[in-house]
Amino acid sequence: MAVRVGIVGAGLWGGNHAVALKDHPGCTLSVICDQDAARAQALADRCGCAWTTSVDDVAASDVDAVTVATPDHLHAAPVLAMLAAGKHVLVEKPLATTVAEAQAMVDAADRAGRSLMVDFHARWHPLYMGAKAYVERGDLGAPVMAYARLSDTIHVPTSMLSWGSQSGPEWFLFPHTMDLIRWLFQREPVEVYAKGTRGVLERRGINCWDTIQAIVEFDGGAIATFETSWIVPDSFTNVVDNRITVYGDRGGLEVKNEPSLWAFTDRFHTPFSSTAVTRYGKAWGYQYEPLRYFVDCVGQGVAPESTGRDGLVVTAMIAATLRSLAEKRPIRMADVLPAV
Repeated sequence: MAVRVGIVGAGLWGGNHAVALKDHPGCTLSVICDQDAARAQALADRCGCAWTTSVDDVAASDVDAVTVATPDHLHAAPVLAMLAAGKHVLVEKPLATTVAEAQAMVDAADRAGRSLMVDFHARWHPLYMGAKAYVERGDLGAPVMAYARLSDTIHVPTSMLSWGSQSGPEWFLFPHTMDLIRWLFQREPVEVYAKGTRGVLERRGINCWDTIQAIVEFDGGAIATFETSWIVPDSFTNVVDNRITVYGDRGGLEVKNEPSLWAFTDRFHTPFSSTAVTRYGKAWGYQYEPLRYFVDCVGQGVAPESTGRDGLVVTAMIAATLRSLAEKRPIRMADVLPAV
């Protein structure tokens, strides 16, 4: 029997949830929820399902699972409501923007006996899956060092998002790279030291960091530098600037995710790799696959990878980054999340 699914959040990424699920054979998309009635109705009409502006309606419905695509700082309330109602939940990264909220969601999932999956969709990108295969074969050996850059052009906080001040490049971008390196290292973080700059976005009325660099030490002494920025000029060839380098004691690898396709048309540019491609009667894109995977796991009664605890650790890494910026000193992860 198809898994009945609801979507909370009908904005940019909620639309991707709908594209991924509306034609998935293992899924019946039942209801879409958004506080903006017009937006909820428009997406529901495209998908041929019901819509509502009330999270309580979704919680009270007969859906088996819910995906949550609200803004970064608004994940906790709908996730907790759905878990309390006995639904399986997938939530966009970051799991939460405070450790307390992230821990509450993980605890709620444990109490409910339901799956809580975080959509770290970079794990489904073919290049990163390929990198993971090198790690799993032991080709790199024990992790030694990594560098991960993920930045956006200034278009993202000034035009694409209306809630940039409630997030920042650390919450919007670090979840991808911090999760990826932890996933590739297969080690837990133990200490974070960060530096950052502010001013460019603040002068535009957006109260957040412009740039951050964080050095994270992992179990065994491996180190990783994470770099992020929200002020890359719009003249850059892509909305996203992303690359990762990983060194082990026997080998290394480098992934240049953006750019991956170089185009020369009316201008020189590199198309955004998470833009959907419809071919062979199906929407293709690595951003869709974790959503379909989540539904398959629910249908098969299998616990999904990319768990709530993964999200909790990443949230704690970012919280330690922000504390390091505030206190101008290294922060032990055990002081932010004692369970790590």
